[in-house]
Amino acid sequence: MSGIVVESYNPKWATRFESLKAQLWPLIQEWAISIEHVGSTSVPGLAAKPIIDMDIVVEDAKRLQYVIRALELIGYVHRGNMGIEGPRGIPSA
Repeated sequence: MSGIVVESYNPKWATRFESLKAQLWPLIQEWAISIEHVGSTSVPGLAAKPIIDMDIVVEDAKRLQYVIRALELIGYVHRGNMGIEGPRGIPSA
């Protein structure tokens, strides 16, 4: 059984997010409104699992499909809404 790793806050998490955002934005800017750093690694001073969570904000489900496809082309895997219903406002793909 593998354990969950929680680390003390690391300011490099913000830098890593900015690097990922810079890599992804050119691929999706035609359809997306923004890329946001979310989750515990986005909160300065908070211990967290060292995984960078991002939300890509889109206007509607049609645009979401283009974003998903662009990210799949570079190796990302879309997993749907992961059982989270509600505030996203767009049905999962």
